[in-house]
Amino acid sequence: MLEKKIDAAVTAFDMKYAYGNIIIGFSGGADSSALLHYFSSRAKRLRAVHINHMIRGDEADRDEEFCKRTCEKYGVEFVSYKIDIPTLAKQSAKGIELTAREERYRIFDMELKNGFDSVLTAHNANDNTESVIFNLSRGSGSNGMCGINPNLNEKIYRPLIYVTKEEIISYCLANNIEYVTDSTNSDTEYTRNYIRHIIVPALEKLNPSLNLAVSRLSSSVRADSEFIDICAKDFISASVKDKKIDTSEFTRLHRAVATRVLKTVSGKNLDHNAINACIALANNGECGSACNILEGLSFKKEHDHLAFVKTIELERISFQYALNEGINDISKIREIVTVACELQNKTPYFEIYLDRSMIKGGLFVRSRAEADKIFSGKMNKKVKKLLCENHIPSHLRDRIPILCDESGIIAIPNVALRDEVRSSKKDLCIRFYKA
Repeated sequence: MLEKKIDAAVTAFDMKYAYGNIIIGFSGGADSSALLHYFSSRAKRLRAVHINHMIRGDEADRDEEFCKRTCEKYGVEFVSYKIDIPTLAKQSAKGIELTAREERYRIFDMELKNGFDSVLTAHNANDNTESVIFNLSRGSGSNGMCGINPNLNEKIYRPLIYVTKEEIISYCLANNIEYVTDSTNSDTEYTRNYIRHIIVPALEKLNPSLNLAVSRLSSSVRADSEFIDICAKDFISASVKDKKIDTSEFTRLHRAVATRVLKTVSGKNLDHNAINACIALANNGECGSACNILEGLSFKKEHDHLAFVKTIELERISFQYALNEGINDISKIREIVTVACELQNKTPYFEIYLDRSMIKGGLFVRSRAEADKIFSGKMNKKVKKLLCENHIPSHLRDRIPILCDESGIIAIPNVALRDEVRSSKKDLCIRFYKA
């Protein structure tokens, strides 16, 4: 039964490197022991990687030694890592389970660089059920109901995903496979163990075939989720430029696709409330309005697009800096302005040569003022209107360093230039750089 279910998973989830140069995450438990036994005679090259989390003292050392002996018996390459998970969890203010998981996958990524195609982990059908229940309890969206991804980025495979714990134990008994038992598996203080020993048995009273039912649920939701991902990807390709989302196109999206677009463009796992706030702003917010969705991150509506911005950038600021010959650091807006020189190995985003005879008094840069005008194209033009016409987001307009002399505005970088100040003789060069 186990063999058939592994073959079915390998085929269904395109685990094309499953029998190539592989790594197996080997804890010594029944699941990974069965996995190691099955692939030890089938893989082209196999390395077992054991991680001693230093959580269970002598017992953890016993497991490490057991894994080493087992690999010697099978003639399998063995590598072991000792990582002080309790100390790392305390230092990072993360839970033990999360820290252990992050360290495992860090080690797997490192090991893959040694000429291996993929990592096989022993997650099974019971583990998938526990993951779905855990995600459900947290109010997860459809991605959470997908459960454990059987094929993660073509690198992490879970070939036991269809196999139940009972089938794994039966396989071990039938093949005289020894394994160790983690004493913490019975400690219901751990969330996973509480689900395993308390929640799952209660649900199995409603449906004895719970693992099969959850497996069907995961497969169904995963298919739906993959379709939504395709729709979101197509939308982003057509209607998102430089992380700016076309407002009119976005507001036509189905909520499921809109949610995926927002998560993808932001790069954050936005929760239900954040998604609601973003969609409400897109549909009903005024131009220039914004909402704070995460610490340090806001969502803003401009006249034709939506964008995620740093919250600090929404704060109004004012500044004025006198420009001296040489390098001028405009620290408040993280820019550098050079006068009659240039920065090595850095490209200016705006460069202008001025006629010195046309400059009145000293040069300086400042933030915009409400009534600002510039004499350009033989007429006075409102700076506010120019910035709007050039589609500069409202939250960035206060951070534009406007070049001035005592008679008024000389230049707005990449927007406008005062008549008759530009020099054809390359007299005085002013360059603007992002710091």
